[in-house]
Amino acid sequence: MKLTTQRFTAAVILIFLIALTARLGLTHRFVGLDSPPDANANSDQVDYEILAYHLVTGQGYAITPGQPTASRTPGTSFTLAPIYQLFGRSFAAGRVWFCVLSSMTCVLAVWLGVLGFSRVVGLIAGLGLALYPGHAYNAMHFVSETPFGFWMMLALVATAVAWKRRTDSSVKRYAADTFAGVCWAMAIYTRPQLLLAVPFAGGLALIALLFRDRETFKHAAVQVAVLSLVLSPWVIRNAIVMDKPTISTITGYGLWGSHNDLTFNDPAHRGRWVKASVLIDADHPLSGNEVERNDQAMRYGVDAIRAHADQMPALIVAKLWRLVTPIKDTDNRLVQVAFAVGWMMVAPCFIAGIVIGLRRSRAITWLLLLPVFATLASTVIFYGSVRFRDAVAPAFIVLAAAGGQWAWQRLSGHDSDTSTSAKIPGRPASKRLQGRINRHAA
Repeated sequence: MKLTTQRFTAAVILIFLIALTARLGLTHRFVGLDSPPDANANSDQVDYEILAYHLVTGQGYAITPGQPTASRTPGTSFTLAPIYQLFGRSFAAGRVWFCVLSSMTCVLAVWLGVLGFSRVVGLIAGLGLALYPGHAYNAMHFVSETPFGFWMMLALVATAVAWKRRTDSSVKRYAADTFAGVCWAMAIYTRPQLLLAVPFAGGLALIALLFRDRETFKHAAVQVAVLSLVLSPWVIRNAIVMDKPTISTITGYGLWGSHNDLTFNDPAHRGRWVKASVLIDADHPLSGNEVERNDQAMRYGVDAIRAHADQMPALIVAKLWRLVTPIKDTDNRLVQVAFAVGWMMVAPCFIAGIVIGLRRSRAITWLLLLPVFATLASTVIFYGSVRFRDAVAPAFIVLAAAGGQWAWQRLSGHDSDTSTSAKIPGRPASKRLQGRINRHAA
């Protein structure tokens, strides 16, 4: 069956509706559309929600009114705040909005699959993400994963489009780069671990420059400049309000919670994160303001690493296992099974997709791997969690779709549509127009 433009468009709309129906249904069934954020399900979401509410009511970026904070980067609350501005503090409106964002992320997965591989791969990626348990689960809560996935995928799409326009006029190219830089900044605002992708991107850009690919280096430079410009107001605000130019004031807690006597010596905690409330004792007190407490926690984490340097290799292995394990840390058996089945189906296709992608679409493949590299780096520095893996699921699902399509072709002996979506079947076009279309799709 030929995948015409009309059928492709209908399939994309259907994927969005499947994703939205699944997410709204899960939220209604297991959480309640009009329910407030539940700290037992995830304590972070309580902070994100109250921060958004205080923003729109003029109480500033504060969890407790009158006490400015930098503990949470503002991306998640910024994404929720416009809905509260329009509808008031409506949990139902907020939850529907997060379900829509999650579903739109599936559409962006389609777009990336098309830009990098083919229409078929794009549709597989979109449908796979729509049904992937880890991605659907996060849409039920006011957690950072949902807006992060949306902004990350929008940044990846914009970067891919900018790269494909490298032969167009500078205005078109740099307009896409500017938009990509803004989206990267919003993704970092939502989950600052993504900052760790910048060194990897810089390394790839330098390699491209060594091979005399100046255009790729220019694209990367513009995007980094824009994202730095967008992030700077938050850093300046913290320098003024918090007396420290920082992105977040919980990195110390992350390091200490990942490196302490429990994580080094107790197999049950090895590779995980432990709350500061469990670690505080006479030798490890926390006092002072928010910044001072975070700095103290950072020192405790560094001290623990130095004291247990010989155990660090084993701890890093445990962290990485916590990242890739198919078993989610929960008492809910149904969630455990769903997450395990979903990941075990995706993981081998993802590995195959990397190999296929580096052969067929090298630039897009490296681009899709940037969030994965950042997640691996964050895991090594801090700790491992299935939650971190599922945060970047929209990116690796695209590669998994490419690997899955290749495996199906090899097993079935069938050759499916591998043309890019930019080549519009059934529509006559002038040679000049078709040439421009094909260059964009190359």
